[in-house]
Amino acid sequence: MKKGLLFLLILSISLFCGCSPSQTANLDTKNEITIIVGAPKSPATIPVLRMIETKALGENVNIDLKIYSSMEKMMALATREDYAFLELPINAASVLYNKGLNVKLLNVTLWGGMYLSTTDPNCESWKDLNGKQVYVPHKGSVPDIITQHFLNKNGLNIGENVEVVYAGHSEIAQLIQSGKTKYAVDVEPFVTGNKENIENYRVISDFVNEWKKLEGEEYSMPNFGVITNNNFLQDNKELVKAFNEEHEKALKWVLDNPDEAGKLAEQHLNSDKDLISRAIPSFKFEFKTAVDAKEDIEKYCSVLLGSRPESIGGKIPDENFYYRK
Repeated sequence: MKKGLLFLLILSISLFCGCSPSQTANLDTKNEITIIVGAPKSPATIPVLRMIETKALGENVNIDLKIYSSMEKMMALATREDYAFLELPINAASVLYNKGLNVKLLNVTLWGGMYLSTTDPNCESWKDLNGKQVYVPHKGSVPDIITQHFLNKNGLNIGENVEVVYAGHSEIAQLIQSGKTKYAVDVEPFVTGNKENIENYRVISDFVNEWKKLEGEEYSMPNFGVITNNNFLQDNKELVKAFNEEHEKALKWVLDNPDEAGKLAEQHLNSDKDLISRAIPSFKFEFKTAVDAKEDIEKYCSVLLGSRPESIGGKIPDENFYYRK
């Protein structure tokens, strides 16, 4: 779906107020119930997979995991009346909230996880991309938005002294390996795979570190988090609280057990378990409640507001965006 059509879709449901799932849940229920959780086909979903495996919300609470593989499919999940939780990029959560969907942000679980890499031995920083061609995955994606921000902050203008070209993750790896390009932005676990398979490939900029350098050492760069349907929250406060707490535990388990986490990713996401386990330290997993991450989120949204307002829905979310127990 093109950006204009996607915007119209968001706008068309801007009055959506959300409805509770047909089966509401609480931790004391003796009846078996099912809640719908949407999540990307990405290692960011591994903590939820762990929650499903361990029945973290109790024996009678089943998680029906709906995996999405594109932002269009995520949007379709977000406009359903029956989902309980949805894992998505922080800027996308802001778009949904600012367009009138009745949601709250529960947490942030993934920070950065994006890198600028090269096979050029003379390239050491963003400024060294002057006159170069840089490959970036997926136009309009978070890596694209932040790459353009970093280029501008380093005095480079797209179309003038640097060219950005878009390609998929596998194509980027093939182009670097063949020597057809030397400069690329990508995400994990693809960066780890490239390090292992491409001669002279190296990371020269961790996006989290560059963010701190440009925006302030006190700020980190939020990437992924979880929202809840606010009407579901009103009917299931204890379950939402439990989900947030169990999600934190599951994320810690992923960090402490990368090999087992890799097996979960292989089983449910069709991922290379060994690559995932090796890449987990570079994913930048860290759990923060939405309230604890509020200053980071506001800084992130203020930067995007200045460079690409539509990427957060045109304004910084207000206080009601943040879940509080």
